Amino acid sequence: MTALPRPLLLAALLVCSPAAPAQEKGEKLCGDCKTTGKIAHEHKADVLEREKDVLYCSYWMDHDPEALCLDWVPCPDCLTPSVKAAAEREFGGEIAKRKAWLEKRREEVDKVARTECIHIETEHFILSWDIPKIKVGRKTVRMHDAAHLYAERAEELYRYIIDLHQIDEPAQMIGTKFKFAMFERKLPAINLAPSFVDKPIQGGQKVQIIGPHRSNMVSWDDPEKILGDDEHRHQFFVHSVSHHIYHDIQLGKIYQYWLFKRYGWMYEGLAFYLEHRLFGPPKLTCSQESAGFSQYREKSWEALVKKEFQGGEYPSFPEVSRKGADTLNDEERWMSWSYVDYLMWLDPTKMPKLVSLMTNDQLETRDALKEAYGITMGQFMDGWADFVRREYSLRPKKGPIVRPPRGSGR
Repeated sequence: MTALPRPLLLAALLVCSPAAPAQEKGEKLCGDCKTTGKIAHEHKADVLEREKDVLYCSYWMDHDPEALCLDWVPCPDCLTPSVKAAAEREFGGEIAKRKAWLEKRREEVDKVARTECIHIETEHFILSWDIPKIKVGRKTVRMHDAAHLYAERAEELYRYIIDLHQIDEPAQMIGTKFKFAMFERKLPAINLAPSFVDKPIQGGQKVQIIGPHRSNMVSWDDPEKILGDDEHRHQFFVHSVSHHIYHDIQLGKIYQYWLFKRYGWMYEGLAFYLEHRLFGPPKLTCSQESAGFSQYREKSWEALVKKEFQGGEYPSFPEVSRKGADTLNDEERWMSWSYVDYLMWLDPTKMPKLVSLMTNDQLETRDALKEAYGITMGQFMDGWADFVRREYSLRPKKGPIVRPPRGSGR
């Protein structure tokens, strides 16, 4: 789709379209389409604005049966037969492609979940959305606009991570198309999960599969997690989606190992780091994390870590670094976030290599730190202790915590 203003669209089609062949010898020229075989298919300005960064949107396709969101249709009275035939062939191919996309979404998601979602595909994501309305601040956002909002948020998060680490994209990313299905009710999520992520959704809010060929998630608005507001849902979304994006970093290889299993501190630390940076202290846990931290919800993790550090009784880094994500307790999650906070302060551009050494080479944490950051375990622990001593405060902070990297001057 394109966001070109209407007066410019037809001109662009005439000049740029590779499927606008010259007429055969002796054929008439066509004034209606300037002998391209195509005329502009009008869309409202607000529709163009909303759909400008979207590849496909089922809602718009359903409301545009004539062209399924294409910006052009064949010139109905074209005076140039060969050009008209070429345009009709191209149009037929484009329509078939869009119909196939719609059918796949409905077969893969709607028929299995037994509901009707709005499906949106962007550059990196396919979002299936079945939440009738959400409240963002004081504003009620209806289903179609809410789906677009979350598709935009997914792409914004992807770009945020790329920029944060100065990743050479797409060269250093696998390029997986991430698929997320988000429901208001639990039943559709239960129906879809076994085929979508190869496992059932049971007591938690989400279940997922992360891999270079399938990186999918199913979630529902668990009232114990979302608590009726979009702020909780958005923060949960950032945490969960970041897991998928970080596993797409390749640095020369396609990853072979899921951080969750062996490097729980990195898996959770990165997600909680982004939550702190974009929102502030976490509001809820992933369903795959053991226990909950409701008693610590929205408490200052910085103050919690500093207090334990000053008291001298806290789990050691070697101890925490050996655990999987599902065995970390509350205290170990704070520490995991703090370890990542320290490494991002040290140099965020070295983090992709560290992640890649874990997901590709499966190096021991000490070896991965040495190769990526050039520090030993002892140097890491000493540096982290000095970082907590200098940078953390016992005074609780509200809102996003953006700590500029060391020596950045920002």
